[in-house]
Amino acid sequence: MIAIVSNAPRERAAFAALCASRGWASTECDSLRALRKLLRRTRPRIVLTRHRLGDGYSDDVLVRLANAGGPGATRVIVLIGAGTPSSLEARQVALGADLVQHDPVRTEVLLEYLAKYRVAAQRQRVATPRAGPRPFRFAGATVHPVDRQLRRKQATIRLTPREVDLVESLAQSAGEVVTYETLYSEILGRRFRGDTSNMRVLLGKLAASFRSVGLVLRASIEVIPKSGYRYRPPGSR
Repeated sequence: MIAIVSNAPRERAAFAALCASRGWASTECDSLRALRKLLRRTRPRIVLTRHRLGDGYSDDVLVRLANAGGPGATRVIVLIGAGTPSSLEARQVALGADLVQHDPVRTEVLLEYLAKYRVAAQRQRVATPRAGPRPFRFAGATVHPVDRQLRRKQATIRLTPREVDLVESLAQSAGEVVTYETLYSEILGRRFRGDTSNMRVLLGKLAASFRSVGLVLRASIEVIPKSGYRYRPPGSR
């Protein structure tokens, strides 16, 4: 799979169409945050990323991939603006980029590199299972993402996939506001258009799950009007 990381919708769509024209599977990430979410579930063979993202840079992408383990397991192509200093390009290579391309992107050349890296990735792929996300503490309970279980003492309840997604999104940004735009994109897979009812229902369902193990979730979740949710871990206030 090829992960396309760019905060420009038209650019992501154009590269996705190029991949589709060759019969290659691809997925779009509109931010560094979206890529982090993807990496919790799978490891793309190739990452095609813009240098400047809305919430970071390709430097962060390269570091995140390196920390995910398996050096060389993912090929990375970085796209940078015309006239970018050679020192910045060299930094991308030093951090692990396999290729750096300047604007305007030469489509034919890019496609051949993607084809080359796909073949190399197939040959290098090691048939070892990838470890799933580890359990973590949230609002006084332990969440097990792989089997979608919420546990506290002797009580255990199974969460829905979207409940787990909501918990993970809030836990990753503890103390910060996670906007409705981010929540709708990451959890529901669509744009936020001003109606918060779907997220209110999901938060209510998650709160009910926590009540079943003897916890009051809303004591740890702050609803910021017209903005989103903020998770405050117990004892952080």
